[in-house]
Amino acid sequence: MRILVLTNLYPRPHHETLAPFNRQQFHALVPEHEVRIIAPVSWTEEIRDRLHGRGTISPRLTDDGVTVEHPLFFFPPKIVPHLYGTFFLQSVRNAFRRAVREFRPDLILAAWAHPDGWAAVKLAREAKLPCVIKVHGSDVLINAKSGRRRIEISSALRQADRVLVVSQDLAKRVVDLGVNPERIVVLLEGLDGSAFVPGSKVVSRLALGIPVESRQILFVGNLLLTKGLGVLVQACKILVNQGVVFECRLVGRGRDETRIRNLVAAAGLNGQMLFMGPRPHRELPDWYRASDLLVLPSFSEGIPNVLRESVACGCPYVATTVGGIPEISNPQASILVEPRDPVALATAMRMMLDSSPTSERVQATARHVTWSETAQQLTEVFHLVTQSKEAAGL
Repeated sequence: MRILVLTNLYPRPHHETLAPFNRQQFHALVPEHEVRIIAPVSWTEEIRDRLHGRGTISPRLTDDGVTVEHPLFFFPPKIVPHLYGTFFLQSVRNAFRRAVREFRPDLILAAWAHPDGWAAVKLAREAKLPCVIKVHGSDVLINAKSGRRRIEISSALRQADRVLVVSQDLAKRVVDLGVNPERIVVLLEGLDGSAFVPGSKVVSRLALGIPVESRQILFVGNLLLTKGLGVLVQACKILVNQGVVFECRLVGRGRDETRIRNLVAAAGLNGQMLFMGPRPHRELPDWYRASDLLVLPSFSEGIPNVLRESVACGCPYVATTVGGIPEISNPQASILVEPRDPVALATAMRMMLDSSPTSERVQATARHVTWSETAQQLTEVFHLVTQSKEAAGL
C-alpha cells in the first residue's frame, strides 16, 4: 500500500528532536508499505532558522529511504486560528497534487487535527482518496475547547474515514466533537524495547557528565508553561526551602524557554534547575537511567511517551491526573497529583525520592508495545478503510 502522510510534526534538519514518535511510527510502516511524507514548515520558523544561520531547508530530502518534502506554511500568526486550515491547504496544495500524481497513494494519513487534518480531508476528497487522522492530545484537548476552531476540528474529524487516538480519554473527547465511535481507533504509540531498558545509573551518569552521588530529577519535553514548568519551579523552590538537595535537569526546548529561565532565576534556582537543551532521542535512555525521578506536571496530555519510556528504563515518575495518564500509571512506579498545585507536586516528588523504588520494580510495570506492533495495527486500519472505499466504488 502507498501511504501519503501530511503533518507538521516531523523531524527536519536542525530540528531532529521534533516529534520522534511520528518518525518512528511512519518508518515502522516501511517494511510493508511505500511511504511519502509532506511535512510543512511554518514561515516564522523558517525565518528564525535563517536568522540563526541555519539556512533554508531543502525542499526535498530522502530520510532512510522515505521521501520527505517541506513546503512553507504561510499564515497570519496569532490571529484567525480557525482559518489556519485554509492557509495550510493553500500552502501544501501544489506539493500534495504533485505527490498524488507521482506517488499515486492509496490513502492519506494526517497527524494532528488542525490545520493538518482539516486540510488533509479536503485534499483527500478532491483526489477521491480515503483519509485517516491521527490525534495527539493538545490538538483536541486545547485547540478544540471552544470557538470557531472547535467547529473546524469537529468538521475534519467527522469527515475522516478513521480517527486514531492514543488513549480512552482522548477517544471520549473526540466523541464529544461528534465523531462516530465506530470510526475511532485507540492505538498506543510504540516503544523501542531494545533501547529503553534498565541499566547502570552510575554508567549513565558518567556518560552524561552527571555527578554520581546526587539526587537527580528529570523533565523531558517541550519547554512550555502548559507543561506545568512554572509549577515545577515553584515545587522545586519548596523542596529547597525544606532542605532537600537535588538537581533538576530539563531536557528539551520550546517557545517559553526564556520565560521559564526567568522564573528559575527569580526563584534563585539556577543552581538546582539546569537547562540541558534538546537531546537526540537515542540518548534519552541514559537520561532516564541516570535519574531518580521523572516529573511531568502538564496541564493537558494525551498519553506522553516519555512516561512509558521512563518506566521501561526503570525510572519512576510524578505526573498529573490529566488526559490518558491515569490509564498507564501504576502506584508501584508513579504518583499522580492534580495539575497546577505546586505543594502537592513538591510533596509527591519528595515522597518518590525518599521511597527510591528499584529499577526492576519500576520496569516490571511497563506496558510494552513495539513500533512494529503499532505498524501492524495501523495496517489493519488502513486495509479496512481502503476496502470499504473500494466497496463503495470510490
